Amino acid sequence: MLSASVIWQLERSRVDTARAQAYALASDRANEAVNHLDRALSAVYTMGALVQQAQGPVTNFESAATKMLPNYPGASVLIQAPGGIIDHAIPIEGNEKAIGLNLLQDPVMRTETLMARNTGKLTLAGPLELRQGGMGLVARLPIFLDQTHGRSYFWGFVNVVLKLPQALDTVRLPELAQRGYQYMLWRVIPENGKVQIIAQSGVKPMIEPVHKSFSVPNGGWTLSLAPQRGWSDPLGLASKVGVGLMLSLLLAYLAKLQVRQLLLRNDLERQVRERTLDIQESKRQLAATLDAIPDLLFEMGLDGHYYACHVPPSPLLADFASDVLGKTVVQVMPDEAAQVMLHALAQAQQDGFSNGQQLMLSLPDGPHWFELSVARKTVAAGQPPRFIVISHEVTARKQAQAHVSRLAYFDALTELPNRTLLNDRMAQALNEANRRKDSLCVMFLDLDHFKNINDTLGHRIGDALLVTLAQRMQATVRVQDTVARLGGDEFILLLPDTSAQGAARVAQKLLQAVCVPVNVESHELTVTPSIGIAMCPEDGHDAESLFKHADVAMYLAKKSGRNCYQFFTAELQVNAARALLLDNELRRALARGQLELHYQPQVSLSTGKVMGMEALLRWQHPELGQVSPAEFIPVAERSGQILPIGQWVLETAVAQARQWQDMGLDPLTVAVNVSAVQFHQANLPECVRQILKQSNLDAQWLEIELTESVAQQDPVEAMNMMAQLHQLGVRLSMDDFGTGYSSLSYLKRFAVTQLKIDQSFVRDICDDADDLTIVRAIISMARSLGLETIAEGVETQDQLTLLRAEGCHEVQGYFISRPLPVAAATAFLQQQKNLKD
Repeated sequence: MLSASVIWQLERSRVDTARAQAYALASDRANEAVNHLDRALSAVYTMGALVQQAQGPVTNFESAATKMLPNYPGASVLIQAPGGIIDHAIPIEGNEKAIGLNLLQDPVMRTETLMARNTGKLTLAGPLELRQGGMGLVARLPIFLDQTHGRSYFWGFVNVVLKLPQALDTVRLPELAQRGYQYMLWRVIPENGKVQIIAQSGVKPMIEPVHKSFSVPNGGWTLSLAPQRGWSDPLGLASKVGVGLMLSLLLAYLAKLQVRQLLLRNDLERQVRERTLDIQESKRQLAATLDAIPDLLFEMGLDGHYYACHVPPSPLLADFASDVLGKTVVQVMPDEAAQVMLHALAQAQQDGFSNGQQLMLSLPDGPHWFELSVARKTVAAGQPPRFIVISHEVTARKQAQAHVSRLAYFDALTELPNRTLLNDRMAQALNEANRRKDSLCVMFLDLDHFKNINDTLGHRIGDALLVTLAQRMQATVRVQDTVARLGGDEFILLLPDTSAQGAARVAQKLLQAVCVPVNVESHELTVTPSIGIAMCPEDGHDAESLFKHADVAMYLAKKSGRNCYQFFTAELQVNAARALLLDNELRRALARGQLELHYQPQVSLSTGKVMGMEALLRWQHPELGQVSPAEFIPVAERSGQILPIGQWVLETAVAQARQWQDMGLDPLTVAVNVSAVQFHQANLPECVRQILKQSNLDAQWLEIELTESVAQQDPVEAMNMMAQLHQLGVRLSMDDFGTGYSSLSYLKRFAVTQLKIDQSFVRDICDDADDLTIVRAIISMARSLGLETIAEGVETQDQLTLLRAEGCHEVQGYFISRPLPVAAATAFLQQQKNLKD
């Protein structure tokens, strides 16, 4: 490192010296250039003096210039230009093209000529291409003559032309190349800031050149200089490195000799110290090894006698060594643990070792488990056998195994049996019930609307509620009964030896226990259960059938209003099979073209004109026949198939409305029912916009109907969704109005334009005063809110007349027309148009 530092400093000093020498040489040549230009340019001042003396053009310019030119080396042409127009150039030979040139207008000369005139100073322009041929420098001196009133005026120019490269011969730039340098004489053009090369030794780029800048009239030049081979000196550097390397090797060899002497002297001392410390180290290592063993270590005889003992630091085992030395295991351990130890010693005597035997000791803080590892020790001939025994505590492992086993069979949150343990107990209970010919009950319990608690209050509150309810269920049943959690808010109860009457009593207790409010943090929560019951052997002989039938009965309980229990029946089985069949067939109905739309006219009561057509979905199955929408639409909503079906309904209905308009029929509104699942899709407005755009149908001719219950599920979200649809220009109608609970505070903020009076009120409007009162209230409320009304299910003239008298706007029903297929609906509309025409 020292040699490298010295070499680096020497090389740096050499480069600095070389650059200084190059800079001095560049300065010398720059000074020669300045002196040479000054001598050459002094001719222009002499010519200017002659013009000033003559107060105008020099009459004998040719004679005077011819005599002056040899006295100014470097100057090749002298020019006189009154008013900026050249009239004399000496010598004239070769410069004939310059005569008559207007310097103030020439595109090449104009910029720097104007600069000279405006500044009144001598300017040196170039290198530039001369009109008389070749490259050169042009020095221009503007002449200003005095007038009688003391003011001066511009007379013209006197110029000196220095041809290149002849004008720079005295600077001896080529000698720089002979001395091993690259050079470049250059300037920066004032107009554009670009570099212009005046002279250079070659086109090869220079390496880190030195620059000498010097001033010329009205500008500046720079001479750049660099060695042709660069600033480095490989041979010199190599020689320095070689010398440094030799010195380094010599010093290293001397250091090696000295270190070897020291090592030889210290080696003897080291060997003595090592021999001295070996025995002490062996003793310390043995002691450290024993201390590092966290287990009990014994030397014992075959009869269980303790000869030596090592006990790790432990407050529980602090007095153990003093208690056992000189005694046998039978004297210090319980009989069961002592027999395990003696058995391990006997196995080690036979096989040479014994591993894996475990024993349990009751210590002050509770039971502790230990695992034994026994090895037979080599002893002298005739000596009794000795054994080394390691007793490793495995209490934590035992506890972990018990915890893992519990996780495998119990729910982590509620500590109820999980599905695995439930299946085991179910198999045992079925075997016992079949053997004893006893009945057995399986209950499927699901908490109603539990998802709302998780969504609004968070899973932490929901989990605390589940723990409390699980404890209540466990307290409700017998010890031999099983309450298992399947996951989420679903529970299975297994009740052996229980009749239907007993199952009903337990179900009633569960309903009462679960419904009691639960205080979680600052919230008072109340949930209700829906319970399905399946009995063995009436409803099945195996676990799968009983679980499935209890699940079916639970769904019946939910349909029946929740917070109740239902027994499984054969009718439920038929309905469940029918629902499964419909689910499977519905998945292929759209692709197979089995779905179609029928259209029911909606007529204005004031004009009798057809105002719209409600699109109604129909399913014609080749084997099942006509399937009712009331039957297959709930199946589609539960399975999620309602989304693609609803998309198809929207596309088909909008396309049909556009087709009717293209046929020349009067524009009318097509009404499409939107399900709850479809309405809560965030992309519904964008989907509607794309469908309208694709069919080129104006949004005012599409009416979306949604039920009152859908809007009330989440009024804030419903208002936001309606507002987005309303912005598209789509009409909104509230279907089945009056059948659910409506809040007027929300209704007046919904972006609906029409209320549809449910047919359940219209059916008996002529005979039932209550129904008539409800219809009047709906029409009155709609009128006060600025909404239109339409009554569905109109089947008689009396109903229509009464609705017209009450101020209802539109009606639809069998009295007007049944829902019609596309062809019949088209014919109906054409007939109405013909009647109007």
